[in-house]
Amino acid sequence: MIVGFANTAIDWTAFTLLYGVLGVEARFAQIAAQSLAMANSYIANKLWTFRSGREFKKAEILRFILLQLFILCVGYAGMALLAGALNPYICKLMISAVTVALNYLGNRLFVFK
Repeated sequence: MIVGFANTAIDWTAFTLLYGVLGVEARFAQIAAQSLAMANSYIANKLWTFRSGREFKKAEILRFILLQLFILCVGYAGMALLAGALNPYICKLMISAVTVALNYLGNRLFVFK
């Protein structure tokens, strides 16, 4: 849960800086923010949440990358579909609920199995 919270904090902080402060379009701010959170996610989940060991396995890294690409697509699609109709921060909240769940389940069942 702590890793998920940290990843979400990184994601939201980056999104707020990119979209809210720098004026980056919401879809692209979403991709960049999620990507930053992903970098933290692999290391923290591997070593702490799922205690997968310190050895970095190619197959595990590949599964993680595939999962994260899928989650990036979900986040981008969600922002692209919703941002025109809703406030981008509301969209981000809705997208975060989905992507946090997908990330945890995907890591638990697919990446660090």
